Amino acid sequence: FCLELIMSVERMPDESLVGYYENIRQQVEADRAHKHQLTGGPTVRQYADSLRDEMIRRRLQHSPITWPPESD
Repeated sequence: FCLELIMSVERMPDESLVGYYENIRQQVEADRAHKHQLTGGPTVRQYADSLRDEMIRRRLQHSPITWPPESD
């Protein structure tokens, strides 16, 4: 699964890459504002990390995602 995810991220056009990342970032902000945690799971974080890593590799500008603290 992880290898497929990385490969699909590498093939995304810049606009899609930025769009997916920005959607996750905005949802995390909405979750924090409304004290929900819809995007806090490890799969979402892993996907966002792979998007961020690819954006860094391509030197695309992006805002960091401020994840809420993990619950025990």
